[in-house]
Parts: sequence; C-alpha cells; structure tokens
Amino acid sequence: MKRKIICIFSMIVILSCFFFIPAVNAESLEEKKTQTQEKRQEAEEKLQYVENELTTSLVKIQEMDDKIREAEQEISKMENELNKLNLKVNETTAELEEVQNKYKENRKLMEKRLVVMYESGDISYLDLLLHSSSLIEFLSNYYIIEEIVASDNKILKEIEQEKQEIEVKKGQLEKEKTELKLLKVKQEQTRIIMQNNKVVQEKAMASLSEEELNLQEQIKKYKDEEAALEALIQQASSIGYSGDYAGGTMLWPIAKSGTYITSGYGTRVHPLRGISKFHTGVDIGNAGFGAPVVAAADGVVSLATYYGGYGNCVMINHGNGIATLYGHGQKILTTVGATVKKGDLIMEVGSTGVSTGPHVHFEVRIYGQHTNPLPYLYGTNTEKSEES
Repeated sequence: MKRKIICIFSMIVILSCFFFIPAVNAESLEEKKTQTQEKRQEAEEKLQYVENELTTSLVKIQEMDDKIREAEQEISKMENELNKLNLKVNETTAELEEVQNKYKENRKLMEKRLVVMYESGDISYLDLLLHSSSLIEFLSNYYIIEEIVASDNKILKEIEQEKQEIEVKKGQLEKEKTELKLLKVKQEQTRIIMQNNKVVQEKAMASLSEEELNLQEQIKKYKDEEAALEALIQQASSIGYSGDYAGGTMLWPIAKSGTYITSGYGTRVHPLRGISKFHTGVDIGNAGFGAPVVAAADGVVSLATYYGGYGNCVMINHGNGIATLYGHGQKILTTVGATVKKGDLIMEVGSTGVSTGPHVHFEVRIYGQHTNPLPYLYGTNTEKSEES
C-alpha cells in the first residue's frame, strides 16, 4: 500500500503537467518522447523526498479514504435503485387499484343482473320466445336474449381474469416492497460503516505532519478529479441517439493494418501510475502518430474535447444505452452532435493525456458503465487473435 501511495503521488505530478492543456498537433515523435521523459524525471526527483516521508498513518488514511469513496459510490447507486423501485411500487399500486376498480364495477353489473333475473321469477328465455306475437317480435327477442347472454358471459370472464390479475399484482407489489425494504436497510448499513470510517480517518489525520497533510490534500485532489472525470463520462453517455444500436461486430477503431491490443480490459499495472488499477477499456497500439481513428458503429458524437487523462477524446452514442469512447488522440476530427456512420473518420492516433506512446484507448459503455469491449469487436468469438 505504501508503494501504491507513492505511485499515486507520481501520478499527481504527471497529471499536473498534462491535465486540461491544449493538444499539440505539429510536434515530432522525438519532441514528444523528450517531453515525456522530462516529466517522468521531474516526478521521480520529487518522489525521492516523498518516499522517505510516508508513514503508516498516511497509508491507513488512504486505505480508509478508498473505502469511504467506495461506500459513497455504493450509496449513490442504491439511491438510484431505490428511486426506480419506488416508481415501480407506485406504478404497481396504481395498476392494482385500476384492476380492483374494474373488478368492483363488473361485480356490481353482475349483481344487478342476478337481481333482475330473481325478480323475473320463473320466466325463462324460452318462455319469452314462445310468447312472441309475431315472427318479427320473435327475432327481436331472440337477438336481445343473445346479446344479454353474450354480455353476461363477457362480464363473468372479465371478473375471473381480474381476480387472477389482482392476485398477480398483489404478489408483485409485495415482492417490490420487500426489495425496497431490504435495499433501504443495506443502504443504511453502508452509510453507518462509511461514517465510522470517516471518524477513524479524522482521528488518524490529527496525528499527521504538515508534509503528510500536504501530500494527503494532493492525493485527495487527484482522486476527486478522477471521480469527476468518470461522472462526466457517464453524463455524456446519457445523451440520446434517435437510432437503435444494430448489434453485431463493431468495426476495429483504427483503420490501419497491423495494429493490435497492447493492454486488455481488467485489472492491470498502469504503465505510468505503477499501481494495480482497473483498466476500463483496451489499448490498441502499433499504429503511429496520425493514423486514422474511425467510428466503430453508427451514432451521434456526445463528446469531442480534451478530457483529462484521456487526452483528446471522442465519445459516440449508438442507441439502446451503448456508447464507445476513443482516447489519447493527436487531433479530433469531429464535433459534438455530429451524426457519424460506421467507419467515418473521427480522430487521429496520438499520445495526449496520460499516455506512454501513440495508441488509442477504446471503451464500450452500457448506460455509462464500462464493459469488456472484446465481444463487441470480435462478436461472440473472443478467442480469436487480438491483431486487426
């Protein structure tokens, strides 16, 4: 964990050099390499001092901070789930009330029919027909009786269906209320754990030195920026697209042969941060600066700007909650709101943001949540070669 904190500080130093600066389009590869080496050397020099000053207290504070942030995210997700469940409970309650009202109306109709039949005594439909004074009256009575019988049968069927539907809706409502209750309990438990960690963290911070407090503040700033970046990506993912995602295999995002995945989706040691971290997409390399980056599927551009550690970044929404993200571009060749077709040029390969060399960071997101891009790039066959 101590090494992790050191590497996070390294990342802070690097981010301070890269965050929210304009993309440079005309630099040579050699100039970019020199810049990267200078920034890393500067970070290493600062680390020589910081490494000796870190204490167990600061490491523990960071561990608690991670737990607090995880708890906050979990509480936020549960809050969204609670809102959705509340809506479902309200909808089911309204549906149940509607069915019950229909059931009551049909019951009243049938009760009135039974009263009329009782009051009519022993007069049967057959008697009514036989006492018809003419053929026209006979046919008229026959038609009326047929309509009455059909109406009675319809009401009886509706009553039976409504009774069954009421039972189903009651069961559904009970289930949703139970889920709601359990989720509220879980949320409250998570909130209590989070508050306890905050109390412990505050007590531990009281014993930190001034240097450690400064470092703690810088680490917190980095984590806040990272969380804000993720929130903005999720927000961009929610921008609508009138079309529907067609499904099938997405197009390889770099229109150049010989490119391949250099870093996969999942937990990895970040090449600059030096810490174990979840990689939310795949890195595609061996393209070189300026190689064409293309839209993996039809959609609308929801993001096209310099975006923190992603550098020059483009996001495309494809409908049905599916979005793709392309990072570290040398130059952006599209604009927000533009409608793009599969294979349209959107960006050039670069190394902007937090990057060790020219490549494209490619993500697939479902309603803002990252997922493994390989099934989308390769279809169901994820065992095939990772070269384009």
